[in-house]
Formats: sequence, structure tokens, C-alpha cells
Amino acid sequence: MSRGKILRIILAAEATIVWSTDNWAGTNQSQTFHQSELDLWFSDLPTADLPDGSVFAFTFFWKRDQRWEDRMWQVKFHNQLEWLS
Repeated sequence: MSRGKILRIILAAEATIVWSTDNWAGTNQSQTFHQSELDLWFSDLPTADLPDGSVFAFTFFWKRDQRWEDRMWQVKFHNQLEWLS
């Protein structure tokens, strides 16, 4: 995946995705949408305006269980996708 493409996150349950591109100085929230044929939830996250070298960090709040995921993920954008954790 090249920098500037849509980052799609697919989950097995409904969640709010909380994300940041400034080392958590500010946060954004994206809701997931249900894809009924596959019984999966997804969200397309914007990356088109991120400069080269940006880090897109995110975690989940699981709606049914009313709990936070006990983990954070980071994706660093270059000309190619690089998973950091």
C-alpha cells in the first residue's frame, strides 16, 4: 500500500477506532460500518494528506463489551506501508 491510499481496518465486532497522527497530542474517532454479507465491521481511514514518514496510531473501543482494546497499533507511511507494532 502506498502512502496516500485509504487505510481500511476490518474487525469482527462493532468498534470505535480512536486514532492520531500527531503522537496522541490530538485524537480523532471513526465509527465502523457493518458489512452484512461477511458479518464484519470496517472503517476507511484517511491518509491522503499525510506527509511521508507520518505515523498513524490507532486503538479500538469495543461497543458491545464497552471496553478498550488493550493494545495500540502504529503504521508508518513511506512510499510503502511499514507496520511498527
